[in-house]
Amino acid sequence: MTMKDIIDVSRYQGTIDWDKLAGKIGGAMLKTVSTNKSFGGIYIDPQFERNYAACKRLGIPVGVYYYTYAQDAATVQAELGKLHEALTGKSLELPVAVDVEDNKLKPLSADALTDLVIAAADAIESWGLYAMVYTYTYYANTELNMDRLSAYDLWIADYRANRPTRKHGMWQYTSTGRLDGIAGNVDISHAYKDYPAIIARAGLTQLRG
Repeated sequence: MTMKDIIDVSRYQGTIDWDKLAGKIGGAMLKTVSTNKSFGGIYIDPQFERNYAACKRLGIPVGVYYYTYAQDAATVQAELGKLHEALTGKSLELPVAVDVEDNKLKPLSADALTDLVIAAADAIESWGLYAMVYTYTYYANTELNMDRLSAYDLWIADYRANRPTRKHGMWQYTSTGRLDGIAGNVDISHAYKDYPAIIARAGLTQLRG
């Protein structure tokens, strides 16, 4: 771990002891929205509010991600509506990432899926926030048109030993990190940009409306 290392967490990490993480991580990407029939469809992660409040109390830089299942424009808008709800009144120091990696999206052509990701990222930017795209190397190589997504920072997952060659702003290098304060494994990424400074300087910390 270094102070540029950023964790990403969701309900799967349970109740996190954030006091034990303060001063040991460079920030946290918090899951906001996903879709699950058990939660009534599109839902806000049940740990999001608690995790957000703890990070703010401790001065840990915060960003968010949401896991998309959208195969059409209507579902993109529904997911974004729930994301907007989650972020209302919040202040962010790290990006807002569209997490595109699910196998259910594979029936779409690369360009059709890329169209949906662009629509989501553009909407996030129109809210006055810093949009980012998350995926993993094989998915980027086979399921997306990455040239068309070059306008957005890439958060790339690749658990092999070497840093990916594809241009990126963050590299999620492990899914099996262990940190005091979190029971079980946690994803850890390395940031190659000073996102808090970039986002603050550009005034991209809060929803505009």
